[in-house]
Amino acid sequence: MSEKLSEVFEQYDIDIIGTRKGRGSTIIDTPAGMRILEPFRGSMIRLEQEYVLKQLFKESGCINLDFIITNRDGQLFTCDKYRQPYVMKKHFEGTECDMRNPKDICSVVRALAKFHLKGKWVASEFEPKWRAFTIDKEERRVEEIRKVIEDGEEMERIAYLYEISRSALQKAIDRDEREMQEKQSKCGCEISDLQVTDVCRRFERHNAQIRKIGRFISKVKRRNTFEKLFLKVYGAFYEQGLECVRMLNESASFIEDVLQKHYGVCHGSFNQHNVIIGENDIAIIHFERFSRGNQLNDLYQFSRKVMEKNNYNYDLLCDILSAYDKVVGLGKEDYEYLYILFTYPEKFWKIANSYYNSSKVFLSPKYIEKLETVIYQENEKKEMLDRMKGIVFGSV
Repeated sequence: MSEKLSEVFEQYDIDIIGTRKGRGSTIIDTPAGMRILEPFRGSMIRLEQEYVLKQLFKESGCINLDFIITNRDGQLFTCDKYRQPYVMKKHFEGTECDMRNPKDICSVVRALAKFHLKGKWVASEFEPKWRAFTIDKEERRVEEIRKVIEDGEEMERIAYLYEISRSALQKAIDRDEREMQEKQSKCGCEISDLQVTDVCRRFERHNAQIRKIGRFISKVKRRNTFEKLFLKVYGAFYEQGLECVRMLNESASFIEDVLQKHYGVCHGSFNQHNVIIGENDIAIIHFERFSRGNQLNDLYQFSRKVMEKNNYNYDLLCDILSAYDKVVGLGKEDYEYLYILFTYPEKFWKIANSYYNSSKVFLSPKYIEKLETVIYQENEKKEMLDRMKGIVFGSV
């Protein structure tokens, strides 16, 4: 155990049996179960929202999440002597989902569906819980500031150290509890980071990026192998993106109904790396991109990755949708919405965007390999979509 981390561990009320290195983290064995310590580089307000969110999931009976462990002072993160913040979370023994194992895939989809059911209730309860959390946080901070004031600290330094406004600082001096709470009740529920995801606008942005990259490559005089191959297929994939957006716009009325039906907490990055399959249950981890919106977007993102790794096996897709349907329930409009999402050339956009943001001096052969794979799988994807279309626009 490093000396740096030992100082962090001392600030937690845990008994450590042993530690080992994880992927950019430290895994800790304790009598109460596994824990994981990770460097924190995100937004503090997002971390607080994640904490509140997971507390609600715990109240709902959903316990297989990577809950944040507070330190002895009740703080969500702990700094080492170099002021590097760390967050400790609950961790789980097990393996990642094998994306070529149908049993693993369907088990994970059922776990996602159960998570989504709980997430509908959590989404409705989040606002009051978040408001109460912010009020309590401000009250505790005011009490702490009062103690510092009583010790004779200068007000300007207090405002700087605690990153608090002069008005809030004045409240601490005046001890006006009622006014402070009234202010918090009005503004404490502003959650700018939690927005309903607009898929159509996201795809429109992706289309604009594809067009921009296509124009950029077309102006390159000495093109490499990737760039030559890109220009050959760019037009067809770009048209697919435009067609997907057109279908979304034309289906706006029923998509609104789909959103209402499936509105709840979304994981935001649900893939094989963010689930752990244990002996008796499946845990869901890494909630940094959580949001509230259409939960079918989680199902689509996971299904799309499975399809890419299984040559767009239509029968496997049917098994995935069936597993989700048995828990949540899917209607004809839900299948139609998923069909429209699958028509978008998302893998092509990802490769193009990654290329554009990479160094053009030395281009990894991986880019060519990935682009060739997307082109090779295009016929298989089209066959899958044709079969899906026959079901969606026929009878489900």
